[in-house]
Amino acid sequence: MSLALLPVTRQLLIRALLWALIGAIYAPLFVILEALFAPMLGVFALAAAAACAGAIGAAYYSARQAALAASLIGVLATLFVLIVFSDHAAFWHAALLCGVLGLSTGLLIDFPSRCTANVPAKALVGAVTGAASGAALSALASFGLGLSSVVAVAFLVSVNGVIYVASVRWVVSATGGLPRRWCPFAEGAIIGLVAVIVGGSIWAFASALSGYDRPGLFLQVVESTSSGLPFAVAAGLAAGSVTGILLELFDFAWVDDL
Repeated sequence: MSLALLPVTRQLLIRALLWALIGAIYAPLFVILEALFAPMLGVFALAAAAACAGAIGAAYYSARQAALAASLIGVLATLFVLIVFSDHAAFWHAALLCGVLGLSTGLLIDFPSRCTANVPAKALVGAVTGAASGAALSALASFGLGLSSVVAVAFLVSVNGVIYVASVRWVVSATGGLPRRWCPFAEGAIIGLVAVIVGGSIWAFASALSGYDRPGLFLQVVESTSSGLPFAVAAGLAAGSVTGILLELFDFAWVDDL
């Protein structure tokens, strides 16, 4: 009997760990974006941040080898700017370099079409489901119900994740894959975007070590949210693992083949 349960237990564990990772990455992305948008959008910053985080997350997880290349570019380009320009560097320098190198890599290197053929559709689903889930939080906030970042992250990782998995296959099937001739442009844009996100993480980490002595709105936001980020990441881990287990128990299809 125990042997018969092993495959099910393994699938539960794999999906729980995968979604815990998704939640851990989603949490700081959402919290920082929400803080960036809040001065301009007020309560609607929750919906905007959830939409952006959903789109970026969907693009990253579906880009496969292109996402790995983007991560490498983001790390190396940001470290290059930090080392060469030191105190004279600003984040936009690193972001510009990451974007240019990412776009050039997508145009010059031929990645497998499966890396990015369905990325636009997946990113669209991530943005729409994120906006819908975030709109529910914005509605609550507009009625004066204050929501901590921990609650918001736990809600978005679970609810947005379930809606995304339930709808993405239908949307991808309905829209079809990206034509092959457009893949290099999609790859370049995706690599550039992911590289900037990864570069921002490296920049924030390096600046934290130096006491946030570098100028810029981005680092001001990172500094203002740093005390709550560990709790948000913990909420993302917990909500992601529970979501992964529920998706497996209720037999939601995997979407890694898209």
